[in-house]
Amino acid sequence: MLDFKPPQDNGLIISLAKVLKPQILHNKMKNAEVVVLGDGLDRFKKLAGKRAMICPNHSHKHDCEVMFVFSCLVKEEFNFIAAREIFEFNNGWNGWFLQRLGVYSVVRGAIDRESFRTTKRILVEGKKKLVLFPEGEISRQNDVLLPLENGAAQLTFMALDELHKSKPDEPMYIVPIAIKYTYREDLTKHLAELMDRIEIKLGINNHNEPSLYKRVRGAAEVVLKTLEGEYNVKSADGADLNTRITALKSKILETIAEFLDITLAAHAKHLDSVRVLRNAMDDIIYAEDADNLPPYQKKIHAEKSDKIRGFYRDLDRVVTFIAIYDGYLLPPATQERMVSVLELMESEIFGDVRIKGPRTVFMTVGDPINLLEVYPDYKKTKKAVIENISTNINAQLDMMLQAMDKDRQPVFVT
Repeated sequence: MLDFKPPQDNGLIISLAKVLKPQILHNKMKNAEVVVLGDGLDRFKKLAGKRAMICPNHSHKHDCEVMFVFSCLVKEEFNFIAAREIFEFNNGWNGWFLQRLGVYSVVRGAIDRESFRTTKRILVEGKKKLVLFPEGEISRQNDVLLPLENGAAQLTFMALDELHKSKPDEPMYIVPIAIKYTYREDLTKHLAELMDRIEIKLGINNHNEPSLYKRVRGAAEVVLKTLEGEYNVKSADGADLNTRITALKSKILETIAEFLDITLAAHAKHLDSVRVLRNAMDDIIYAEDADNLPPYQKKIHAEKSDKIRGFYRDLDRVVTFIAIYDGYLLPPATQERMVSVLELMESEIFGDVRIKGPRTVFMTVGDPINLLEVYPDYKKTKKAVIENISTNINAQLDMMLQAMDKDRQPVFVT
């Protein structure tokens, strides 16, 4: 397993990041602004000095920056839990900076005891609130949640167990927060131009079709058919898109598992299988004794590692298709939904994604869940209470995401 990266909160680095907040929004996030709807800020500030796990949805790679901006708005500093692999980006410099901002690592889907102990310590000490994205993966969908893990509730109850020994009357909260990215401009022209580029790459001549929805669906069919050929997936005649997408995800996971000589659990959720395989791949690539092997064995390990690294892209495809389903873009669809699907194609075909225009990032603060209130029930039936809390988080996030469109005038694309 990859080594644990602990938080190394550095006041100077954190202060510098606060000073650079306008540049982060303007340059890195392309003129984004963050707006907290309703009385969200005041409601959150009522938890000042209280122990809390903050659970936002995770639709975009900039969610951490958004939560940092939110911390500035409420005049608090947060700790963050992040996937272990991102600490290796930019030859480790990304991890160095994140740790000094108070971020620490977790190996997703594994028993990461060092990370769990750190989570419990931070929550029990209560010096800072803790941000954990319960989806565990970036959904890449603006208003669709991936299946939530029970880890947020489970870890917070573990901390409450510890706190209860010395301070039995002290509450501990979970706070759901919904994040939704919206565009401040009509992107119809830009999306049509992006569709032109995509169709050229796919060998499609469909520029005269007035319906962007039909063009996107046609391109999606070509991408899916191409990937079915790549992974040798045979679909039944007349199979609908959802059936074909499910078959593709299963075949990708089976292929990787076979190479790694791993037996996946029968009837496991695709996302759970992704986590099992990714952790197994990390264990091989980042094996602790790899650098100490004799030269020939080290060469063979490097060759195997190079093959395995190619599977990361395959797993990303599986995660991408988990959030996509037939009917997601039925017209009239918001331009944000259209952007979500086009960006998936953009990433698949071109390898990167460009921000389409200036965005307003709306945030809504949910009802804080006081775990102390259900603690007696938790001591009797832990699993049931943890599942109920996770369901509560999911329901709040889903309700807030859907309600946000009622507070604005969305642009629809047909």
